[in-house]
Amino acid sequence: MDKIDDIDKSLIRALQKNARSSLKDLSNQINLSLPSTSERLRKLEKNGYIIGYKVLLDRQKLGQSITCFCMIVLKEQNFDSEKEFRKLIKQRTEIVECHCITGEYEYILKIVTESTRTLERLLESFREDFSITKSYTYAVLSTIKEEPGFQL
Repeated sequence: MDKIDDIDKSLIRALQKNARSSLKDLSNQINLSLPSTSERLRKLEKNGYIIGYKVLLDRQKLGQSITCFCMIVLKEQNFDSEKEFRKLIKQRTEIVECHCITGEYEYILKIVTESTRTLERLLESFREDFSITKSYTYAVLSTIKEEPGFQL
């Protein structure tokens, strides 16, 4: 499966709306037989178009009331320090996203944590674990839109 067609896209859109939909519901939504829907879904997963299924959580209800974005520049820019940075970032559960970016900064992190104190401890650990030349942290006051997928 090199390319996906309109039926595959419809299947993906249906899953983006509700990944817990039954196979029967999915087949009804895309007007395809149950075996054909199952086969398409299997191929989409096998070929890496669908890489996983996730649960969206209400952060506030779970005591994670602080969301922020932290932009940083590493002092040392070599393969070993970058590799170590990426390894440590993957280990920190408070960091829910990390992107290597262009422009004035090298990385932007999305951090979700319970309080300003836990955020402060995380930022302090950055200074201990990494040589950071510059960083700015922006707290999120409210979220207008946050989508787990993207439009096909």
